[in-house]
Amino acid sequence: MALNCIFCHQCVVKTDNSKGHPISVPPYGIAHSYCAEQDLLLKRIFKGIHIAELDNESFQELKEMVLAEDNVRNGMTEEIDLF
Repeated sequence: MALNCIFCHQCVVKTDNSKGHPISVPPYGIAHSYCAEQDLLLKRIFKGIHIAELDNESFQELKEMVLAEDNVRNGMTEEIDLF
């Protein structure tokens, strides 16, 4: 029985590591780590946030929160109005 990647359908064990190491993708099965990362990027998912599924208002709020956090981390101390 071969353990094939759920994305590229190639064997994930006893092969070179060019596609990354084997990982489990619950509840779907096993995959190469690189293939799983590519799938998340295509679906625009980051840390469990399905960006493509956000409505415009939620997306705008997330964008403003990220920009505010970026300013804090880069030493910009001016107050930012969040709407």
